[in-house]
Amino acid sequence: MAKNMKVDVAVIGAGTAGLFARYYAVKAGAKTIMLDPGPLGTTCARVGCMPSKLLIAAAEAAHGARQAALYGVKARVSVDGSEVLRKVRLGRDAFVVSTMDECNELLAKKQLLKERAEFTGPRTLTAGGRTIEFKAAVIATGSVTLVPKPYQAYPEFLLTRENIFELKKLPARLLVVGAGLIGLELGQALSRLGVRVTVLGLDRLLGPLTDPALREEAIKIFSSELDLCPHHQLAGLKREGKLLRVSYKDAAGKKRSGAFDGVLVAAGQRPALDNLGLEKTGMPLDGRGLPQADTGTMRVGSTCFFIAGDADPFRPSQHEAAFEGRVAGRNAARYPRVEAERRYCQLAIAFTDPQLAVVGKARKELAPGAFCCGELEYKDQGRARIMNAGRGRLKVYGGKRTGLLLGAEIAGPRAEHAAHLLAWCIEKKMTVSEMLRLPVYHPVLEEGLREALEDLSAKLRGRGRTLCKAG
Repeated sequence: MAKNMKVDVAVIGAGTAGLFARYYAVKAGAKTIMLDPGPLGTTCARVGCMPSKLLIAAAEAAHGARQAALYGVKARVSVDGSEVLRKVRLGRDAFVVSTMDECNELLAKKQLLKERAEFTGPRTLTAGGRTIEFKAAVIATGSVTLVPKPYQAYPEFLLTRENIFELKKLPARLLVVGAGLIGLELGQALSRLGVRVTVLGLDRLLGPLTDPALREEAIKIFSSELDLCPHHQLAGLKREGKLLRVSYKDAAGKKRSGAFDGVLVAAGQRPALDNLGLEKTGMPLDGRGLPQADTGTMRVGSTCFFIAGDADPFRPSQHEAAFEGRVAGRNAARYPRVEAERRYCQLAIAFTDPQLAVVGKARKELAPGAFCCGELEYKDQGRARIMNAGRGRLKVYGGKRTGLLLGAEIAGPRAEHAAHLLAWCIEKKMTVSEMLRLPVYHPVLEEGLREALEDLSAKLRGRGRTLCKAG
């Protein structure tokens, strides 16, 4: 390959967003090069969606066996933590291999360089000693775990999504910093596998939920199983031999502390944009030194730069990364002419038990007085009771003026399925009355969804169980 080269589109990052961007740029006729120093295999397959779900599956198997006596089935449960982790890595590696086929083909064709890229100007970058000139560039470098400053002084105790699946044995006691999707999913799974887990949150935030009442109900549910402190103030960290002593105050000001083998940091992610030379590109940066992309075109300002995937923190998820990669790749190929595409409705799911989900407009995004809320308590839902899963609640929001389904928040059994049905209906701009004309089988969890929609429909007509005022 020539030392210097010219391309139409340079794609920085070979994860989900980058691979989609490259594919659609090439499909549009653009000469394209992709750069990524590795490790390859996508965040989802290597350290995100797939290994975490493998761990959750193991935890569900153990939990299900422990609960079997409820049905007259006697089981003795013994968790081999080392074997669980080995099985997780085996499954994870199989998913990584399946994603590597495309990367290996691109490497062989020299359309992917396993090199770190750094911008040197508004139309140039260097990678592996080469200078590459481009007409447009897509930044798809993903994200890295945000480690709160006090914990940075104790790296030997820190676990993140990037390294937790490499453990050879389960810790005896683990602190989870953060009650978002990653913290809740892994924290609950490890607890069910025998680890003593403490979860520290902030501001009573829990997973993706924004509805205050639903969030409080979910906090009670998870607190019955986990040592969950939904709001804390860190008071101190101290090394005690092979353990880390963590002291903190809860929301009531009560002093608490614990000694932990490890700390899983799940307090958020930040775009992986360090050492990219963004300051040399001329693109506008915010007060944190980060570029802001238009969510319809993925373009940064009026520049030739586009951002996709977790490098753009708008909606960090695999299906959104694929969407953004497609949009960014197409627009980079036809730059300076760009076109906006309509975003999917929001769809966020935590694979906990019960599962948590937000679909379409979240509660906090709805204007007071403009919507009504229909509800269902799963404790009264037939299939949920059969499954010993009658915990949580489903809330659906409908527009007072239009009757359209606007969104939903769920803390309930297998919420992923209701969430997808609701997302599809929102995408099709269906009214609540139209949804109620669709069939529902018996007995299924979706009957609960129908009950919530019936409640919402009655409130929209002014005849609900609770008078609809501000929603």
